[in-house]
Amino acid sequence: MTTFHPESALITKILGALIYFRPSEFSDHGIDRVLALQVESPESSALIKTFQSVLDVFNRTDIDALNMAHDEFFSGIADMPVPPWGSVYLDRECVLFGESTSEYKQFLVKQGFEFETHNNDPLDHIGLMLMTLGELLENQTNDQASAALEELLTTHMLPWTTHYLTQIESMITEPAYAQAIALTQTLLNKLQTTLNLQAKPRQIYFKITQQ
Repeated sequence: MTTFHPESALITKILGALIYFRPSEFSDHGIDRVLALQVESPESSALIKTFQSVLDVFNRTDIDALNMAHDEFFSGIADMPVPPWGSVYLDRECVLFGESTSEYKQFLVKQGFEFETHNNDPLDHIGLMLMTLGELLENQTNDQASAALEELLTTHMLPWTTHYLTQIESMITEPAYAQAIALTQTLLNKLQTTLNLQAKPRQIYFKITQQ
């Protein structure tokens, strides 16, 4: 069995947590301990080596700088140039808690997932979705995607995350989050190729205006 799926499970879970939780809350969720991990070894794959560099840059970055970037791009505290919720892109009205959110929630219930979110945040936040992806990848033993994994990627994630990640990658300048976003895009592309999946065609309604 390839090590790709166990590595992907680990990385997507941690990337999701880094993106979803505000850095000032990392210690509340044990993320500070995760950041201290040394996951790279001389035999590590290129994927793990890139992941280690992401952990290292988060460790080196001032917490206030991380908080500022998170507030701008991931927290929903102010107007966000690139919103991190799927329904903003997939719903005709570009709203939170739209029809696509409801569809995704039904998928989570069917798979037995439960999340406690900040202030009843939408469940289709990119960080939460990455954590869900990591859970499903843990049970992936070959390159034939399980039905749940296929549905998550082809129906609920890939139709909007490709557009979202491309846009945010061109706008975010804080190095730690920029590297996390780049690795997220690389990993999703590799999963799509490895598992031979095609995103279901869905209209993207929210178009981002470059500054």
